[in-house]
Amino acid sequence: MHASPAHSIGGFRGAVLKYIRVVQWSAAGDSVHLDMLGEDQEIHRFDVGSECAGILAAALASESQKLHLAGKEQQLIRPASMQTARNEQGEPMIILTLKGGAELPLVFKTESLGVLISELQGLMRSVEPGSQIRWN
Repeated sequence: MHASPAHSIGGFRGAVLKYIRVVQWSAAGDSVHLDMLGEDQEIHRFDVGSECAGILAAALASESQKLHLAGKEQQLIRPASMQTARNEQGEPMIILTLKGGAELPLVFKTESLGVLISELQGLMRSVEPGSQIRWN
């Protein structure tokens, strides 16, 4: 993964810059390109190689849970479509296809499918008219 910042902060290339919004993303060749708005109000481009894009997405999702983001505005992932499949090892998957055609594969242990199905059924019940959402 490498970044192409618009400029360095204070002339020091090792400075840390917080990115506050994904402006757009696309895929080309074997990389995912992310254009992100930084605290400096500049757009910065990141190119993430296909070999680490999936784990980067999972790591970001996992670590963001530790930040106690309740009440903060968050950007949401809205898949354009989804399908089920099995990977080469026979593990069940759900493949979320994002706008632009990028795919986000979610792999599950076979024994966890019952829990996944139960959670999805609960979600279906919670979106029915007159229902209330209960957060665990």
